[in-house]
Amino acid sequence: MIRCVARGHERGYTLIEVLVALFIISLGLLGMAGLQVTSLKQNQSAYMRSQATILAYDIIDRMRANVSAVDNGNYFVSSGSLTAGCETTSGCTDTQMASHDIARWQARLAEELPSGGGLICRDTDTDDSTGGNITTPVCGTNTDTDLPVVVYVWWNDERASDAVSTRLAVSFSL
Repeated sequence: MIRCVARGHERGYTLIEVLVALFIISLGLLGMAGLQVTSLKQNQSAYMRSQATILAYDIIDRMRANVSAVDNGNYFVSSGSLTAGCETTSGCTDTQMASHDIARWQARLAEELPSGGGLICRDTDTDDSTGGNITTPVCGTNTDTDLPVVVYVWWNDERASDAVSTRLAVSFSL
Protein backbone atom coordinates (compact mmCIF):
# COMPACT_ATOMS: atom_id res chain seq x y z
CA MET A 1 0.00 0.00 0.00
CA ILE A 2 1.42 3.25 -1.09
CA ARG A 3 0.54 6.27 0.80
CA CYS A 4 0.32 9.60 -0.88
CA VAL A 5 1.00 12.40 1.42
CA ALA A 6 0.01 15.75 0.09
CA ARG A 7 2.67 18.23 0.74
CA GLY A 8 1.49 21.54 2.07
CA HIS A 9 3.03 24.79 1.06
CA GLU A 10 6.62 25.10 2.17
CA ARG A 11 7.23 27.92 4.54
CA GLY A 12 10.36 30.09 4.29
CA TYR A 13 11.89 33.02 2.49
CA THR A 14 12.15 33.24 -1.22
CA LEU A 15 15.29 34.29 -2.98
CA ILE A 16 13.76 37.63 -3.94
CA GLU A 17 12.93 38.46 -0.34
CA VAL A 18 16.50 37.67 0.71
CA LEU A 19 17.96 39.84 -2.06
CA VAL A 20 15.71 42.77 -1.15
CA ALA A 21 16.71 42.47 2.51
CA LEU A 22 20.43 42.39 1.57
CA PHE A 23 19.96 45.44 -0.66
CA ILE A 24 18.31 47.42 2.14
CA ILE A 25 21.00 46.41 4.64
CA SER A 26 23.75 47.42 2.16
CA LEU A 27 22.18 50.85 1.67
CA GLY A 28 22.06 51.32 5.42
CA LEU A 29 25.71 50.33 5.80
CA LEU A 30 26.75 52.70 2.99
CA GLY A 31 24.85 55.50 4.69
CA MET A 32 26.61 54.77 7.98
CA ALA A 33 30.01 54.78 6.23
CA GLY A 34 29.18 58.16 4.66
CA LEU A 35 28.26 59.58 8.06
CA GLN A 36 31.53 58.30 9.50
CA VAL A 37 33.57 59.95 6.73
CA THR A 38 31.75 63.27 7.20
CA SER A 39 32.28 63.05 10.95
CA LEU A 40 36.02 62.51 10.51
CA LYS A 41 36.28 65.51 8.16
CA GLN A 42 34.43 67.77 10.56
CA ASN A 43 36.51 66.53 13.50
CA GLN A 44 39.73 67.36 11.64
CA SER A 45 38.40 70.79 10.74
CA ALA A 46 37.40 71.45 14.36
CA TYR A 47 40.85 70.35 15.52
CA MET A 48 42.55 72.79 13.14
CA ARG A 49 40.26 75.61 14.28
CA SER A 50 41.14 74.83 17.89
CA GLN A 51 44.86 74.85 17.07
CA ALA A 52 44.48 78.19 15.25
CA THR A 53 42.69 79.68 18.25
CA ILE A 54 45.30 78.38 20.69
CA LEU A 55 48.13 79.77 18.55
CA ALA A 56 46.39 83.14 18.17
CA TYR A 57 45.99 83.45 21.91
CA ASP A 58 49.59 82.30 22.41
CA ILE A 59 50.94 85.32 20.53
CA ILE A 60 48.40 87.58 22.24
CA ASP A 61 49.70 86.45 25.64
CA ARG A 62 53.28 87.06 24.49
CA MET A 63 52.30 90.55 23.36
CA ARG A 64 50.64 91.30 26.69
CA ALA A 65 53.89 90.32 28.40
CA ASN A 66 55.86 92.72 26.16
CA VAL A 67 53.61 95.81 25.89
CA SER A 68 56.45 98.24 25.22
CA ALA A 69 57.36 96.33 22.03
CA VAL A 70 53.69 96.42 20.96
CA ASP A 71 53.60 100.17 21.54
CA ASN A 72 56.75 100.54 19.41
CA GLY A 73 55.20 98.43 16.61
CA ASN A 74 57.76 95.62 16.88
CA TYR A 75 55.11 92.89 16.58
CA PHE A 76 53.60 94.31 13.39
CA VAL A 77 56.11 92.77 10.98
CA SER A 78 55.74 90.05 8.37
CA SER A 79 58.51 87.86 9.85
CA GLY A 80 60.85 87.71 12.81
CA SER A 81 64.20 86.23 13.65
CA LEU A 82 65.30 83.94 16.45
CA THR A 83 67.64 85.35 19.08
CA ALA A 84 69.55 82.84 21.20
CA GLY A 85 69.64 85.15 24.22
CA CYS A 86 65.86 85.17 24.44
CA GLU A 87 65.92 81.45 25.32
CA THR A 88 68.53 81.78 28.08
CA THR A 89 68.92 83.62 31.35
CA SER A 90 71.12 86.25 29.67
CA GLY A 91 67.94 87.73 28.22
CA CYS A 92 67.32 90.07 25.30
CA THR A 93 65.79 93.45 24.56
CA ASP A 94 62.06 94.01 24.10
CA THR A 95 62.60 94.44 20.35
CA GLN A 96 64.58 91.21 20.11
CA MET A 97 61.94 89.40 22.15
CA ALA A 98 59.19 90.62 19.81
CA SER A 99 61.13 89.41 16.77
CA HIS A 100 61.85 86.11 18.51
CA ASP A 101 58.17 85.69 19.46
CA ILE A 102 57.07 86.33 15.86
CA ALA A 103 59.59 83.83 14.45
CA ARG A 104 58.58 81.11 16.95
CA TRP A 105 54.87 81.79 16.43
CA GLN A 106 55.11 81.59 12.63
CA ALA A 107 57.16 78.40 12.87
CA ARG A 108 54.47 76.83 15.08
CA LEU A 109 51.74 77.95 12.67
CA ALA A 110 53.55 76.24 9.80
CA GLU A 111 54.11 73.14 11.93
CA GLU A 112 50.64 72.76 13.45
CA LEU A 113 48.43 73.88 10.54
CA PRO A 114 48.65 72.77 6.90
CA SER A 115 50.02 75.76 4.92
CA GLY A 116 49.59 77.79 8.10
CA GLY A 117 50.60 81.41 8.36
CA GLY A 118 49.87 84.47 10.40
CA LEU A 119 50.12 88.23 10.62
CA ILE A 120 49.57 90.78 13.38
CA CYS A 121 48.56 94.38 12.79
CA ARG A 122 46.36 97.21 13.95
CA ASP A 123 43.19 97.20 11.91
CA THR A 124 39.47 97.88 12.19
CA ASP A 125 38.37 95.49 9.44
CA THR A 126 38.85 91.84 10.36
CA ASP A 127 37.27 90.59 7.12
CA ASP A 128 39.62 91.23 4.21
CA SER A 129 38.31 88.38 2.10
CA THR A 130 37.45 89.09 -1.51
CA GLY A 131 34.75 87.16 -3.31
CA GLY A 132 34.89 84.26 -0.88
CA ASN A 133 38.66 83.85 -1.32
CA ILE A 134 40.81 84.20 1.76
CA THR A 135 43.60 86.62 0.99
CA THR A 136 46.59 87.82 2.97
CA PRO A 137 45.13 90.57 5.13
CA VAL A 138 45.73 94.18 4.22
CA CYS A 139 46.48 95.95 7.47
CA GLY A 140 45.75 99.52 8.34
CA THR A 141 48.34 101.80 9.83
CA ASN A 142 50.26 100.10 12.62
CA THR A 143 51.16 103.35 14.35
CA ASP A 144 47.61 104.33 15.35
CA THR A 145 47.42 103.03 18.91
CA ASP A 146 43.66 103.70 19.03
CA LEU A 147 43.03 100.85 16.57
CA PRO A 148 42.60 97.36 18.02
CA VAL A 149 45.30 94.77 17.47
CA VAL A 150 44.17 92.00 15.09
CA VAL A 151 45.82 88.59 14.87
CA TYR A 152 45.19 86.81 11.58
CA VAL A 153 45.80 83.06 11.26
CA TRP A 154 45.15 81.19 8.01
CA TRP A 155 45.56 77.59 6.91
CA ASN A 156 44.51 75.11 4.23
CA ASP A 157 41.26 73.47 5.31
CA GLU A 158 40.11 71.76 2.12
CA ARG A 159 38.54 68.89 4.06
CA ALA A 160 35.99 71.17 5.67
CA SER A 161 34.46 72.79 2.59
CA ASP A 162 35.07 73.82 -0.98
CA ALA A 163 37.28 76.68 0.16
CA VAL A 164 40.99 75.98 -0.03
CA SER A 165 41.82 78.21 2.94
CA THR A 166 40.28 79.28 6.19
CA ARG A 167 41.18 82.32 8.24
CA LEU A 168 40.65 83.20 11.87
CA ALA A 169 40.84 86.83 12.99
CA VAL A 170 41.06 87.74 16.67
CA SER A 171 40.72 91.42 17.57
CA PHE A 172 41.74 92.72 20.99
CA SER A 173 42.95 95.81 22.81
CA LEU A 174 45.87 95.89 25.18
